[in-house]
Amino acid sequence: MNSADWLAYFQQNRLNRIEPDWQAPLPADSSVKRHLARSLSHFQLGESGEGNFLLAEARRHYSQDRDYCTALDLFIKEEQEHARLLAGVVTRLGGRPITRHWTHGFFRLFRRAVSVNFEIQVLVIAELVGTGYYRILQRYSDDPTIGQVCDILLRDEARHIEFHNDRFADNHSSWLPLERAVWAAQFQALFLAASAVVWLDHGKALRSLGSSRREFLNEVRGECIRFLARLEPRPAGGLEPSMRVVV
Repeated sequence: MNSADWLAYFQQNRLNRIEPDWQAPLPADSSVKRHLARSLSHFQLGESGEGNFLLAEARRHYSQDRDYCTALDLFIKEEQEHARLLAGVVTRLGGRPITRHWTHGFFRLFRRAVSVNFEIQVLVIAELVGTGYYRILQRYSDDPTIGQVCDILLRDEARHIEFHNDRFADNHSSWLPLERAVWAAQFQALFLAASAVVWLDHGKALRSLGSSRREFLNEVRGECIRFLARLEPRPAGGLEPSMRVVV
């Protein structure tokens, strides 16, 4: 893992960020606004953590990789910026940010259950599911400001997932195929549980937009499949399979 490159990315990504147009006209469908405000307030809560426990554990576990720990700190600050943007959308829709919810407690409990790498794993799962949710929100919402916020979130989350993917790929580089398979199996089990919890909490909002459970699951499962595929050991020479020349 090239931690110095990731640190440079997060430092650069803090600069010249575009602010959504909070004054754009708001569509008038009150029922959709109500459902979305509630749903997004829960995502906003999930993005708002300070990350003190994660950072302390990372600095202890990866004490020889200061660039990684600093990049992880900037990643958490970027998540907090997402919380600010989501709070703005919630307020725009007539809702209020919340300070507690059972889904937040669910993810928080599992994040701190084992180790720093397990906590990062749960964060990754939340980001994979969140990415699928934001894609659907962007696809169906007729609010231009929500579209702009989704553009920012999806761009950042794609790099967040790559960042964590590099961490796990580096950690797994010395593992046997069986060890990697066991890890992938438990990751998928947690992912399926998280997907079910998120649909239970946010399904009404997505249905109010015109989406469905099938569409949601297809989106989030696709994100998970791509994440796990990138963890597969690369062929000799380091090229992705799609980059190899067939003669």
